[in-house]
This record gives sequence, structure tokens and C-alpha cells, in this order.
Amino acid sequence: MSKMSSPPVSIADIARRAGVAESTVSRALNNNPIINEQTREKIQALAREMNYKLNTGARNLRLQRSHAISVVINTQTHDGQKFSDPFMMDMIGAIADELHQHNYSLLFSSPAITSDDWHSHLLSSKRSDGIIVIGTGRDDTPLQKLHAMGDALVVWGAATPDTQYCVVGSDNYQGGQIAAQHLLKRGCKRLVFLGDIAHPEINQRFQGYFDVLKKAGLATQERHVQAAFSIESGFNHVNELLQGELDFDGIFAASDNIAMGAINALQQQGYRVPEDVSVVGFDDIPIAPFFSPPLTTIRQNIHAGGKLLVEKILKQINGDETVTSQMLATELVVRSS
Repeated sequence: MSKMSSPPVSIADIARRAGVAESTVSRALNNNPIINEQTREKIQALAREMNYKLNTGARNLRLQRSHAISVVINTQTHDGQKFSDPFMMDMIGAIADELHQHNYSLLFSSPAITSDDWHSHLLSSKRSDGIIVIGTGRDDTPLQKLHAMGDALVVWGAATPDTQYCVVGSDNYQGGQIAAQHLLKRGCKRLVFLGDIAHPEINQRFQGYFDVLKKAGLATQERHVQAAFSIESGFNHVNELLQGELDFDGIFAASDNIAMGAINALQQQGYRVPEDVSVVGFDDIPIAPFFSPPLTTIRQNIHAGGKLLVEKILKQINGDETVTSQMLATELVVRSS
């Protein structure tokens, strides 16, 4: 006589064993941050013990969810920041790792491959449940439209007094202050800023830096160059600055890529870094410690940022209307530039 198989374990079975509501079990199995970590781990361990099998297809159909999050790289060709930029790759990796912890997939998109109507392309089609955008961009109109439609949206970038959508980012103003203070401490008095202040993040870095120079009485000697986010831009702009005599002794670059291009240009012209010109970057990308000289920079906490982006988008998807913007502290990493 054949032995009849046992019926599959249900969420209700787990709830009875755990002594909690079925909704609590469902949220815990989906790594919903609303359920505290200790309870989630207890319920997940019990589910494994009971050999619970999640029917993801039925769940997604029932919830009308794709269990995917669109990640949009909000940059344009003229900005100079490529998708292969080490900063971008580090951020995407941090988001992907955190989404995996919550059993979500990452759907990669960019403005170049999406229509002007982000809502229709990414959400109405049920391709994804929410959107994480990396970069506020020069014009945040698409982000304002998404927020106005009630879409789940979190942006890595810079919040302004008029920003209504949820933003996670670094304290760029603080980072600019720290960079300027470090250069002044090294004795620099004739400074150059390399970065495109049309981007809110870069503008805040510039403002922090400039306010420190103004307080020190050096604002009139500061020069600002609208460099794009690339090694080539930093290299070319510094070469232009070096057409005459060397009349600056410090550079604050709005990204590590710009800083590395600037250093390369200085070295090719026979100038020493930091003896002749001190250079500070921004980001602390993985290659920064291995550059020559190792790059002094302002560190952004990318992995904490990726975790927060995912936590906040999932809370919105699950109906939490109290999600607010959050800025992370920056940190000076002193090396040899």
C-alpha cells in the first residue's frame, strides 16, 4: 500500500506553532522590516523546520506584485558618469545584496531605455513594485511626477527644501566643509573646485567648501570649474589650468574620478602631488587606496545607503506612509594626495 504524502505546510500552520497572526508570519517570511529582526528570524527558522515551501507565483498573483524593484541610473551622456563608474557599480551592488535579503529581484533601467513616462514603463506594466533612482539629476520633474502619482519611490541624491519625495543620501554640505578644512590645514590658500554644480549633490558639496573658504577670508581666490563626472574631464580641465604658470595649490574634486584625472594631468606636467598641489576627492571608490598617490577623499557610506534605500522602498510598498528622507554622515579619509 502506498504511503500518502502529508499535506503542504501553510502559513496558518506556522502561525499556530509560533503563536502569532498569519499576517505576521507572511511579513516575516518576506523579510518585511515592519517585523523586528528577532521575530523574523524565529519565524523563518520555524518555517525551515516545518519544511514550508513558498509558492511565489501564487503569492505574487494574489498580491498583484512582481517582487522586483526597478533601479534607474539617472544620468545623461554629457554628465560624464558612465554606468561602469566604480561608484555606480558599488551602489548597485549594495542595493542588489539588500534586495536579495528580502527575496526581491533588481530590474535595471536607465532614462536612455525608458520612456518619458517612468510610471507607465516601470510600474503600470507590473514590471516592478517600486523605483529606486540613483541620482537626483539636473531636472527632477520625472521624480516629482512619480511622487505625485503615489508611486513607491526612493532617490539616492540630495534633498532640497522643496523636495517632496523620499531621498537617501550623504551629507554633501558637510563633506564639502571637511574637504576645505583639510586643504586649509595643509596650508593651501589658492583653491580650485572641479564639479558640475547643476547637480544638487555637487552644488551642496561646493557650498560647504565655499562657506569654509569665505569664513577663512579666501573666497575671492577660489576658482570653480564645471567638470563632468569623469577622469577625462578632470584631466582636460587641469591641463587647461596649467597652460600658464601654476597659480593654485589645492584641488577639491567633486568625485574620485575627477580627482584621479586631475592628478594625472599634474604629474604629466611635472608637478608633485601633494608637495606642489594637494588633491581631495569625493566617494572613496574601491580603487582610491591603490591610486598613485593613494587618494585622500571624502567617504560616502554606500553600503549603509543601499540598505536604507531598500528598507524605505519596501516600507512604502507595504503601505507605510511615514517614510522620510535621511542623510548619512561623510568622513575624511586621509591618504597621500
